Amino acid sequence: MTAVRIEALDPTDERSQLAVTTFLSEMVERVGADVLEIDVAQEAREDAGNNFFLVALDDRDNVVGCGSLRQVQPRIGQIRRMWVNSVLRGRGIGRRLLSALEGAGAVAGFDVIRIEVYDNLSEAILLFETSGYQRAEPFEESPPDLRAYHKRLVATAEE
Repeated sequence: MTAVRIEALDPTDERSQLAVTTFLSEMVERVGADVLEIDVAQEAREDAGNNFFLVALDDRDNVVGCGSLRQVQPRIGQIRRMWVNSVLRGRGIGRRLLSALEGAGAVAGFDVIRIEVYDNLSEAILLFETSGYQRAEPFEESPPDLRAYHKRLVATAEE
């Protein structure tokens, strides 16, 4: 496992915005997502104080991964903008980020966390499926190559 630490970082921090911009650029490259028109600074201002934004930092405080968690309905959170530097993938950083985001969701009182991922992001799909996420119906109108997943954080009496 690579020596990184997971920390909360203000989404308006320059390093946070660079990580999100890198994530968006990769989505354009890998899946042709039409996301470059997103105003990263505006999105960060909207997220600041309302959502969780976590980063993976290397020993020089460079952001090498990130992810955000926002409430989308009462007791339901959604992970967004989860990314790990491509050079460092496969070293457990994504799993640590995911675990930290789930922990933040549990502390915030979320019963369920959901996520969407493109079909051809096989490493992300593997991460989510091996972390207990189950396929779900799309949460909203989505492109056909976008998969929806959810994970229950709190067991119900029926389970």
